[in-house]
Amino acid sequence: MLKIIFEKKYRKLGNRRRYLFFGCFLMFLGQLMAQVTFSDTFSTVSYARNDGNTNWATNWIESGDTNNGPSAQYISIQNQQLYLYRLSTEDIRRTANLSNATSATLSFDYNTNSLGGNRQLGVYISSTGGAPYTQIGTLSGNGSFTQDITAYISANTVIRFAKSNTNWQSDDYAYLDNVLISAVVPVDTDGDGIEDVADFDNDNDGILDWDECTFNSTSTQNFNSSGGSAITNTATTGRGNMYIDFVSIDNSFNLTINGTDIATEFQFQPGAPGNFARFSTGFTYGQGGVPQLWSMTGTLANPMLRVIVDADGHLKLYGAQSPGGTLLPLTLDVPPITVPWNPSGTNTITIGQFVTGPTNMNGQIRFSGECDTDGDGIFNRFDLDSDNDGIYDAVEAGHGQTHTNGVLNGAVGSDGVPNLVQTDPNGGSINYTYSDSDSDGILDIVDLDSDNDGCNDVLEAGFTDNNSDGLLGPNPISTDANGVVTSGSDGYTVPADADADAVFDFRQAGAPPIITTQPSDAIICPGCSGSLSVSATNADTYQWQRFIGGLWTDITDNAMFSGSNSATLNITNPTPSQNGEQYRVVLTDVAYICAQTTSAIASLQIQVNTIITNRRITYRVHKN
Repeated sequence: MLKIIFEKKYRKLGNRRRYLFFGCFLMFLGQLMAQVTFSDTFSTVSYARNDGNTNWATNWIESGDTNNGPSAQYISIQNQQLYLYRLSTEDIRRTANLSNATSATLSFDYNTNSLGGNRQLGVYISSTGGAPYTQIGTLSGNGSFTQDITAYISANTVIRFAKSNTNWQSDDYAYLDNVLISAVVPVDTDGDGIEDVADFDNDNDGILDWDECTFNSTSTQNFNSSGGSAITNTATTGRGNMYIDFVSIDNSFNLTINGTDIATEFQFQPGAPGNFARFSTGFTYGQGGVPQLWSMTGTLANPMLRVIVDADGHLKLYGAQSPGGTLLPLTLDVPPITVPWNPSGTNTITIGQFVTGPTNMNGQIRFSGECDTDGDGIFNRFDLDSDNDGIYDAVEAGHGQTHTNGVLNGAVGSDGVPNLVQTDPNGGSINYTYSDSDSDGILDIVDLDSDNDGCNDVLEAGFTDNNSDGLLGPNPISTDANGVVTSGSDGYTVPADADADAVFDFRQAGAPPIITTQPSDAIICPGCSGSLSVSATNADTYQWQRFIGGLWTDITDNAMFSGSNSATLNITNPTPSQNGEQYRVVLTDVAYICAQTTSAIASLQIQVNTIITNRRITYRVHKN
């Protein structure tokens, strides 16, 4: 549940009274941080078990034991536990690669016999792949051990079990079970070296994450606050995309989410204290010919200010310079911090103001959850084919840059956006306009019919759609971790451009040809010539056919026929046996693969040469 609180702040006689809401900082581990586990449950007699979600760097390695294996002597696996008996010089160790972790914990269960005093089990750790070791535990009795080992994170973190102090006696032993190293590793989905929490393009397709799908509000709430009154509303739970639109507002506001102040005071009043929001000119409101913000009022359709927060917590700010004007980017002098969305529970948002005299702010907040347009379980911002049509998003986006398997080539800056689509690398913006071929407000990357011609993109791209649902291949569809369809027989090659006009067919609206003049019957004498013709619009290929043996058969040019692939079919020297043959023509728009147009049927009539005489008058019927 998302709880929104709009609260006024007052400034009187130069003194500020601020009401800040502080709460638990809820960092969304689910998508932004991953838990990596290295585990051994000793369920089999093997030193090579990997029971976690990540493999250990080595097997268990014994030293000093007469057997050096898991089946016998002083260190072994018995009763599905690691058994250590009468230790003196013997030890056992195992290595984990924790190089990408930000924190780690070691835990296990233990059960000992007769240990105590100077004879105990020592727990040791090293960050150097071996000696020297640091002792982090001295154990006897029974219980569970848990220790933060963050200080020892490395590519070669070694845990080691050995005696502590004096040698063990003949009745001393210990059992260990459920050895686990649990580490937190920042997620970098696209492997570009920029963690998802700081990455504005989590799949490196050249599309900013918050633009990966059309915003569809799951909750909409209006707010209107004046004179210091507070307004509390509730909306959708979890992470997603949020818009805060201000229709009118005094000259500043502050924003606190889940107890975290996002950017101190968003300030638009020259001379007032705060974090100034500036247009690309470097001016704020009330400067450079732009009116004061408080003097203007917009509408919900055309707000004066807009705050956008995406699912990764990135914040953007926009402002209009006149009522109903275009929203232009605003940059804060001190960049906002990442918004700490809570993915599974209540999000508390507080909007306040420093004010003098009458105050007001009114507008609307809209919230949309994470977007998975094709329902394949991969959010669009991680999905290289967000609509499962077999065309990479990197192609449908419209930037025209080179890519490999849907990922742009070349360098990526600190903002996680490929430099190929940026004028200002590391600026968190792009230098092109997303393709919306039919201008319907739905970007091509999530539009199954991008040109709105009734022919789905997957077919116009030249790929297979087994069940005419607009998706690549048959149902059910299978995709890989990048959202790419793996159950189709084709797809993901360069889309078709059948008319070679440098515009992919899926972007170029087409339609079946329209016949304006149907073919009419041809009357031809034996040894003569004639033709059948058709007139049509929107046709660029023709195929004449004749009905032979109960089938319509394509005609090819030969001694009798020419123009079989044109608007006019020429027929030369037909024989009397062809009298009554039926003909038709199939017309196609090569950029529109979904339908053809077939003409009406015309007949070939064979008429022989004839001379008719009536008394002194002779009528000669000439050829043709």
